[in-house]
Amino acid sequence: MFGDQLTLSQAVTVCLFSISIVFLVLLSISWLITLTAKILNRKKAPSPVQAIAAAAAPEPEPVKAPVQDSGEITAAITAAVAAYLGKNSSQFVVRSIRPVSGESDWSRISRTNSLQ
Repeated sequence: MFGDQLTLSQAVTVCLFSISIVFLVLLSISWLITLTAKILNRKKAPSPVQAIAAAAAPEPEPVKAPVQDSGEITAAITAAVAAYLGKNSSQFVVRSIRPVSGESDWSRISRTNSLQ
């Protein structure tokens, strides 16, 4: 069918065939990714006993830590920040101190880099 010289119709046929093959391969890859995601994210349905126990068990209320507004803690934190920044503690004001929990390493590093 194809010799040394291609006609325009033959070139269009080869082009359309090649494009259709590429899209079919991409579509099959997409289906495989979706299938893999569904298989990996499949969660087991809880048994009826577990579902009843989970529904009947009351959720414990979160325990709040007592708030301590100690001048010594504030002074120590202010001194630590002043030493880290290399400034005098009279050059800035500590407005609030609250514990940071569940902080990821990424956010901690970002905060540290923004202080420099």
